[in-house]
Amino acid sequence: MPKELFILFGFFAVFVFINFAIYLLLHNRMKERIFRELAIYWLLVLFVFLVEGAFQSGNYNLSAVFIVNIFPIYIMARFLMRSYGLQLISIKKYFIFSIISLVLAKINYELGMPFIVLSMPVVLVASLPLLEGIYATFITKRHEASFIQKFMAGFVFSYGVICSLHYAVRRLVPGAELIGFGSAFLNYIIASIVLPVFAIQELNKEKTEKLEHLVKERTSELLSSKIQKEKLLRVVVHDISNALQVLILQTNRLANSDDSKVVEASGRLMKNLDAISDITRHVRELEYSKSRKITLKPLDVEECFTDIKDLFFERFELKNVTLTLINKVSKDSVIKVDRVTFIHSVAANIISNALKFSYPGSEVVVTAYEDTGLIYLDVQDFGVGMDEHGLSGLFEFDKSFTTTGTNGERGTGFGMPLVKNYTEIFGGKVQAYSSQNKEASGTRILVSLPAVNSIDQATSLN
Repeated sequence: MPKELFILFGFFAVFVFINFAIYLLLHNRMKERIFRELAIYWLLVLFVFLVEGAFQSGNYNLSAVFIVNIFPIYIMARFLMRSYGLQLISIKKYFIFSIISLVLAKINYELGMPFIVLSMPVVLVASLPLLEGIYATFITKRHEASFIQKFMAGFVFSYGVICSLHYAVRRLVPGAELIGFGSAFLNYIIASIVLPVFAIQELNKEKTEKLEHLVKERTSELLSSKIQKEKLLRVVVHDISNALQVLILQTNRLANSDDSKVVEASGRLMKNLDAISDITRHVRELEYSKSRKITLKPLDVEECFTDIKDLFFERFELKNVTLTLINKVSKDSVIKVDRVTFIHSVAANIISNALKFSYPGSEVVVTAYEDTGLIYLDVQDFGVGMDEHGLSGLFEFDKSFTTTGTNGERGTGFGMPLVKNYTEIFGGKVQAYSSQNKEASGTRILVSLPAVNSIDQATSLN
């Protein structure tokens, strides 16, 4: 072996070993298949040059030994093909092709054919993975190929095929082996720069796919758990509601007792039962709002006020709070809502809250008016008011809270979030203002809904 070629082999052997050691270390630390594959690739490259360096004479030996190049070439081409989501011809088929090429080389050798004829079948088989990668990049995936993929196929792979053909044509020419091996070494050096890019892309893709699979599994588990909890919640609320109605009926009977202590106890019990009833009602409403298809129909504000009077007359009278209803909306303008939901889950929740935090002897003013295409329902109480913390979480389910009313009334914390939920379903908005100043304390809830002509047709929303 010429001295120059020996130095070239020595330099490249060190270069390859360093790459092998780097990827082996990365694999040992990160346990990633990609780094193990790159370590094997560089180990095979080292093996190829050691074997080719060992065989420096004999036409058949020189032609047959080139077949070992297929091992690192196959791994290199597989990186490119996987980046397209494609597969190379199986390694088993390449093994069969390799055996056939070696048999052909042997036959041609026995027939006394020149070296180019002996080596060409071996060279072509060893280059097949490179040709597969070039075909995929510029034919099959030409519209999808990125710059790095085109560079890999158009330069590294094409240059690799040229180096292989140069081996078959020029290997026996004196001095040509230095150019041939030097060109091959250069191509492997370029590959050492490009291959890590494909490795990182593939690693990111694997991580992303694993994460997506994990998210999908976790989402499925959470959805299943959510469905089970919702079913359980419905059963529990239903059973509690049935038992609660029986208790309320029996408690009402106790209120008619001649024993003042029994009447007093029944009053306290009724307060607790009302609180539990409110909780179950709000939970049902919340579940109902998630699954129900709501049909929006015109509702006249005056009709709404009539129902509100019927609902709250006794409660306001019992607490000695005045309910004032002021309707400034013209008869031609209506709101499009689900009547039952708007009256019982929006208006009733707001007014009930206003009553709860109003002082005996005070007033709750409900004003309906129209402005710039919107109908406003303005509920103003002059009770205890709220601080900024309470106001900020008033309409949020995850921030909702409950406080005791001025007469010890209990709540659930679900009422106002339900108000917001339904108001938005109806295409409106809800705002809250509050003050705890002694001179002007109280809370104002402002619901705005689109005003429509009373002859508009109903619209269906999910």
